[in-house]
Amino acid sequence: MGQIRLLAAMRSPYQQIEIGEHPRFGRIFRLDGRIMSAEADAFIQHELMVHPMAVAHGAARSALVVGGGDGGSAHELLRLPFMREVVVAELDPDVVTLARAWLDGIHQGAFEDPRVHLAIGDALGLMEAFGRAGRQFDLIVFDLTEADDGSPAAALFSSHGLHAARRCLAPGGVLSLHLGPPEHRPDSVSVLAARLRQCFAQVRPITTFIPVYGAQWAIALASDTLDVRGADAAQLDERLRAWKLDRKLRCYHAALHSALFALPLHLQALFDSACAPA
Repeated sequence: MGQIRLLAAMRSPYQQIEIGEHPRFGRIFRLDGRIMSAEADAFIQHELMVHPMAVAHGAARSALVVGGGDGGSAHELLRLPFMREVVVAELDPDVVTLARAWLDGIHQGAFEDPRVHLAIGDALGLMEAFGRAGRQFDLIVFDLTEADDGSPAAALFSSHGLHAARRCLAPGGVLSLHLGPPEHRPDSVSVLAARLRQCFAQVRPITTFIPVYGAQWAIALASDTLDVRGADAAQLDERLRAWKLDRKLRCYHAALHSALFALPLHLQALFDSACAPA
């Protein structure tokens, strides 16, 4: 993808964190050498992780971001008109430190908003504590590194981690989660989709191309009760207009909604066994 000029780097107790500069993609955020997000196109993944489920829900007031130390998901959640609280559960405080200093083009000051509460530490333990306390959220965004066995996030993608998230969802709530690149890692994408299907009644994959990743990317939207795919297009359009998001978002819009769920046949075959309605 061309030369990336290193701006800042830090070895935390968990991972290697780097901020670089690219002539096409602007500031780039990497963990252990993997690109997490870039200024030029972070809006694509963050809008699609948040707005399809949020607009289908219609009245989300609370959200939990698991990971999301670059602040991009929190920024999108704060755009929702009824949002009162966004908890960002980030394992690594150094990620947030570097993001605050270098990635304002992605977080756009989200960490300074009084509705955002930063919880540094083990997100799985935090979700388990929330579950025991009966604390629930309308939306949960898993904005994490990929689900490799050696990743600090691996336990969150386990059946135990997904069930812990499910217990933190309010009635009618929705979870969004990166599945990964189905063309390049079909086995891991299929396994994770199947694991979600064992935990949630409704699991709907969407796909989009992420330029900085150089790949088609899959995201899952999971809920016990809300079928995000089946949301009424006219109602979605009405809500986006009423919320004054119709001219502010750069990727998601009402007419795109149903198209996100329309998969080419070779990808549909990959997801069918895991994600078809019971």
